[in-house]
Amino acid sequence: MRVNLQCFGRNDERDLVGREVWNTVTLSLSFALAFTSYTSLQVLQSSLNQRAGLGVTSLACLYAFVIISCICAPTVIKIIGGKLSLVTGWIVHIVYIASNFYPTFVTLIPSSILLGLISGCLWTSQGLFLAVNGASLAKRKNQDSHAVFSKLNGLFFTIHGSSHVTGNIISSLILKRGSYDGFKNTTKSCGSLDCPLSVNATEITEPESQVVYTLLGIYLVFDIVALLVTVIFISPLPMSKWSKDSSLKSSISSCFTALGDYRVLLLLPIFGFMTIEQGILWADFTKSFISCRFGIQNVGYIMATYGASNVISNIVLSRIASLISRQFLFALGFTINMSILLMLYFWTPDREFYLFIIALMWGIPEGVWRPQANALISLLFPDKKEPMFANMHCWIAITTTASFITSNYLCSSTKLSIAMVLCSVAVASYTILEIIVKKKGKETEIELEIEVTGQDILNSQCLNEN
Repeated sequence: MRVNLQCFGRNDERDLVGREVWNTVTLSLSFALAFTSYTSLQVLQSSLNQRAGLGVTSLACLYAFVIISCICAPTVIKIIGGKLSLVTGWIVHIVYIASNFYPTFVTLIPSSILLGLISGCLWTSQGLFLAVNGASLAKRKNQDSHAVFSKLNGLFFTIHGSSHVTGNIISSLILKRGSYDGFKNTTKSCGSLDCPLSVNATEITEPESQVVYTLLGIYLVFDIVALLVTVIFISPLPMSKWSKDSSLKSSISSCFTALGDYRVLLLLPIFGFMTIEQGILWADFTKSFISCRFGIQNVGYIMATYGASNVISNIVLSRIASLISRQFLFALGFTINMSILLMLYFWTPDREFYLFIIALMWGIPEGVWRPQANALISLLFPDKKEPMFANMHCWIAITTTASFITSNYLCSSTKLSIAMVLCSVAVASYTILEIIVKKKGKETEIELEIEVTGQDILNSQCLNEN
């Protein structure tokens, strides 16, 4: 067990050697602990805080301010470093959980904004930690960079994904203790027919306060342990070449200037689809398909199935990433997600068993999106990791904000249609990106061959002259 209480300052790159996997495991554990609380609470927001749309509005505010956070993330990390960004993030997570003990627009909205302002730095630091440790491990073991990035990202998201299981099981076990009946016996339309502005809109019965307080108390403990793990065990990162050379102005503007790169533009539809399908999962699937028909107390069990599938998917796909192409992995993700969206669009929930099957299938592509997206960015932009990870999370936040803002106004069928269109656009943009990258790779190989051949000719001429 390795202890590192240093929060300020930077490590030398040599300090990472031999610690890459340890750093990844401790980083993953801290995220798993914190997101055991956050993810399961996010799933319940649309059902727990329905009055005036407080739950969904708070999530919209949170992700709106993530946009600002992502723009400033490279600058913040340049100034305070990756580890202190994580420590600050977990402190704010504790404040956010605490505000849910008395959820009003005066308490929950400000804490959501505060969490949004640190989340961009939190996730940019996460991507940076994995990229730097991955590069060090690939160099030390002389292995393929993409394969190493995939393995470390797979390890992270496997451990992180376990939070979906633990958090959701805890929420269902606690909520089951309540005496409420789960949902009101009023006429309502469930599934894709659910429309927030309709007279038959879904209205879920909220559990007793004492039950909610017990749940939030458990969530607080998880966040505090995550903070302690980060402070005690995670090592600070060395300052990257980009951070050393970039000015404050270029650091702030990097999120926008990155859009001048065609590769970033082609990645945007993929980021957008990754986000909107998650928005449907957290807001619409949990409320319109699960809570509406079977009660809020069953949300945790079904979403725990999703979490378990996500964990297994991350383990398996990260292991075989070096054996199969990333093109196959992305194709698998797009195919499964499109199939799920089509089923949700045409199916009205009538049997709970099918919801478990859908959740199980939904977890599989989640083993593709984040690990492969992070690995792809590390591979395409090795010298600009900070602004590129910030850019990714900025656009994810923009799409998430739009998703939650419209959640109180659009019918589920409309949101499913938008997601299917965006999925088609993402498939097209990813295909174009792979074609261009492959073409550029061939051009680079030809240039290297010409350079080597030319050097051999010059060496031969020199030998003949001598």
